[in-house]
Amino acid sequence: MRIVPTMLIILAVGGLILSCSSGTEGKKTEQDLYTEAQNHSEDGNFESAIGTYEKILELYPDSPRAYKAQFLIGFVYSENLKDQPKAKENYRKVIDDYPECDLADDARYMIEMMETGTEPMISDTSISSSE
Repeated sequence: MRIVPTMLIILAVGGLILSCSSGTEGKKTEQDLYTEAQNHSEDGNFESAIGTYEKILELYPDSPRAYKAQFLIGFVYSENLKDQPKAKENYRKVIDDYPECDLADDARYMIEMMETGTEPMISDTSISSSE
């Protein structure tokens, strides 16, 4: 008969431990998410890469690097998925939401290249997320 109360105590303590450990420790850092997204892209999992960049925007909207995630969503759509409308939409978000960022001019350039049908001249497709 003492087994039931002991089991309840064990379950209660176990639940407390799990609820405490599932807080910020389980939350990936912004850098972890950038790395994950880049790995998805390198593996050809472009939809997963976009989803991970969107997660960065969701979890870290006020980050000084959020604009890079927005730009990279546009980049994956334009260069990997060849979805020009979605690429333009995401590049425009960079321009509208982050007009002073160092990628706003690049976003304008990418839109211009899509509208003229010209292949963009891209020398480096990686954008450092650690700046």
